Amino acid sequence: MKKRLVVLGLSVLLVAGMALSAGAVEFVTIVTGSTGGTYYPVGTILANHFNQKLLKDGIKFSAQSSGGTTENLDMLKNSEAQMGIAMCNLTGFAYTGTNRYEGKPNPNLRYAIALWPEVSQFVYAKSSGIEGWDDLKGKKIAVGPPASGTEFSTRTILRAVAGLTFDDIVPEYLGYSEASQAIQNGRIDAALLEAGYPTSAVTELYAGRTEVDMLPFEGDVKDKLIAEAPWYAPVTIPAGTYPKQDKDIPVVGVMCSLIVHPEVSDDIVYKALQIIYEDREDLLKEHAVFYKVDFDNPLNGLYGAPLHSGAVKFYREKGLEIPENLLPPEMK
Repeated sequence: MKKRLVVLGLSVLLVAGMALSAGAVEFVTIVTGSTGGTYYPVGTILANHFNQKLLKDGIKFSAQSSGGTTENLDMLKNSEAQMGIAMCNLTGFAYTGTNRYEGKPNPNLRYAIALWPEVSQFVYAKSSGIEGWDDLKGKKIAVGPPASGTEFSTRTILRAVAGLTFDDIVPEYLGYSEASQAIQNGRIDAALLEAGYPTSAVTELYAGRTEVDMLPFEGDVKDKLIAEAPWYAPVTIPAGTYPKQDKDIPVVGVMCSLIVHPEVSDDIVYKALQIIYEDREDLLKEHAVFYKVDFDNPLNGLYGAPLHSGAVKFYREKGLEIPENLLPPEMK
């Protein structure tokens, strides 16, 4: 009887210990984008690297697919996620309560690091009759998931370069993988796939049986867009980036970044950045987009919102001067 009681007591202690251990784990969710874009695989890679070194300290990271920038900003605003990847223009608008976020500021946004330029890849089926921007009227175009950063970009680009609104096209609210499949199946004519290149959905399209091409941003088109949306900058996709792509393609891009909720501890943000820099060579091997990250200038392109205080500490120790506009309010 005593032996059974001892065994029972040990079992209770073991269960209690397991519960205590589980309770001690701090979960950090990184919200990303659709599976056919760049955010999701990069978020997964970062979560894996963070877990390799921080899980032993009771910090567990996980990457979660989402509708992209807009949903990620909302999830941080509502404290439903701790980290995310987001376009810097929309992050700045959300933090300051301007543009599409007029009167609705989101104070729960901090930058950790500038990542890569999100390039605007306007891919179309050659069988659609599209030869230039003026041919988009009346076409079925994938504009990104509802309320996504891609939807915002599609509206901005169509208005600036072609004088079109969504009333002038047939908008299809699709993620990148779905948009790729829809073009290949002939259900839509074109899609804006805004991500770091190479983008898996674009690779899929160029490698498929349906012949596709990409509308270039050059000359007056580029000038008109940047005049209306100055957060864009010229980018060139080199020939050979995609299958059967035999020439450079002039496009535009806007920087994206790793964003953090201000309630995430300085220690976690500092260690996460430390891991990114320590594991830089491995990251380059795991996804080509990391070659576009300017590790020497990690603040370039950050717009409208401040750094996380843990990031300020990390960069100051690396000898970087932090501009006044990037200091968070809690450090002023």
